[in-house]
Amino acid sequence: MTHDASRTQRRFHLTLIALIAALMGIGQNGLLVSLPFLVEHSAFGLPTWSIVIAIGSFLFLPSAPFWGSFSDRNGPKTVVLQALAGMAVSFLLLLIFTALSNEFSEQTYLWLAGLIVARIIYGCTVAGMVPASQHWAILLCGEGNRLQAITSVSIGLSTGRLIGPLLAMGALQLHTYAPLMLMVAFPVIALLGACWLPKPAFTPKADSEKTSPPGKSRKLPEMTLLPFLLTGLLLCTVVALLQYSLSPLIESITMWATDDISQAIGLLLTLSAAFTLLTQVLVIKKKKLDIDTMYRLGGFALLAGFVLFLNSAFWVFTIAMVVVSVGAALLVPAYTSMATQTNPEKPGKIAGLISMSHTLGYGLASLLASTAVIFPQLPVWVCIGFAVLVAGIAFTRRKEKEAVSVV
Repeated sequence: MTHDASRTQRRFHLTLIALIAALMGIGQNGLLVSLPFLVEHSAFGLPTWSIVIAIGSFLFLPSAPFWGSFSDRNGPKTVVLQALAGMAVSFLLLLIFTALSNEFSEQTYLWLAGLIVARIIYGCTVAGMVPASQHWAILLCGEGNRLQAITSVSIGLSTGRLIGPLLAMGALQLHTYAPLMLMVAFPVIALLGACWLPKPAFTPKADSEKTSPPGKSRKLPEMTLLPFLLTGLLLCTVVALLQYSLSPLIESITMWATDDISQAIGLLLTLSAAFTLLTQVLVIKKKKLDIDTMYRLGGFALLAGFVLFLNSAFWVFTIAMVVVSVGAALLVPAYTSMATQTNPEKPGKIAGLISMSHTLGYGLASLLASTAVIFPQLPVWVCIGFAVLVAGIAFTRRKEKEAVSVV
């Protein structure tokens, strides 16, 4: 009875951790859907908003590995608490300075400085949320259930990406700034719930590097991580680049108004999150495929989905989005689980490095987004090229593994 109660309590704690991770998805996709309206009801155009948002994203580069290592040394709870507090404060400042810029547009530089400060806070604090959540989940599930732990956090992220656009579209019916208001309230509620959670059983492993041969503890993991870090970078690049280019891509094949295009993007994002979640729950969580198969099948599906985006019918876009989403859903837990196995004693640090590679991908996508100006299908061709690299890494790694086993 005690064992069952303990298992039920652990499952409940894992669910709360997944819901906390869901806030990242809600914030990302919710902000993306409401961005056209923020541009319209603020003193700043889309290029300025893109730069402001990118500032926070690029700060994930140093912050994510830092908070991942901090989680390894001190436990994940502190990192999650500061991430939730930072998210609430950053969105509050974003809300305040966006509204002020709309009312008092003559003081543009002052309000722009406020938005930049908000995104700096976001980048320096929220970067630790996913690495620490993954670390916390691994501690709850145990070392032998890494894939289950990582999948639980991924399901939380996908759930957030699923309901984020829906919440944003619903909130926009009430007020232009309502999505930002929600993103202030949700982290505060989650912060109260996280404070209530007990610290997970945790043994710091910071001294493990001292017992390892000099040079190997640092260099070898990085070399073995390279395929997974590169996969994460390329995957996030193509996913973000697709999101950036959806508007001109849809506009090039339809005669729809801006509102219709915005709703179509919301539909595609919701569809993407829904099938990502279904794949994680029905395939990954139930262990229908082994990790190597997930890696290879995910790479193939990613490539096939982007090829479908070369079509000129919107209904084909929905199929393409589903295929891309399924491929991404298979890839993320596969390479994340493989990466953490390269250094089991440092799950937080590995998760931080992967998060850093994801951030590089998002940043690269923002630089490549301007290719849509040349012609709308060019970003899709870029995505196809990167998807070929992802598939190549997946299949080449398999061949290398087989070659080693033969020798």
